[in-house]
Amino acid sequence: MEPLESKLAGRGDGGRSEALLEQLYRCALEGEGRSSFELREWVDRAEAWRIVTALRECRGNRSAAARLLGTGRRTLYTKMERLGVGPAWGLVRGREAAGPPLRARRCG
Repeated sequence: MEPLESKLAGRGDGGRSEALLEQLYRCALEGEGRSSFELREWVDRAEAWRIVTALRECRGNRSAAARLLGTGRRTLYTKMERLGVGPAWGLVRGREAAGPPLRARRCG
């Protein structure tokens, strides 16, 4: 199966398609060995994934990632701290950083 990130990188819809979100959900469930998540946990995972993706697209530049996400820099920093997203473009809590940056995208 092709990695989800590589599928999303080539899409113009920003990863919002129903099929890709469904695949993300299934991958999350398979990785945890659970049949369901609480809504807050699902939202947190989706939000963390989008932040990590934006950080990769902006090559780690948090100010540019905040602009890309349409949020303030301080808000992004607060969310990153709450969700455990670290500066290594990956989730800090027991997960590895998820590989090299995606193809370059104009950030800023």
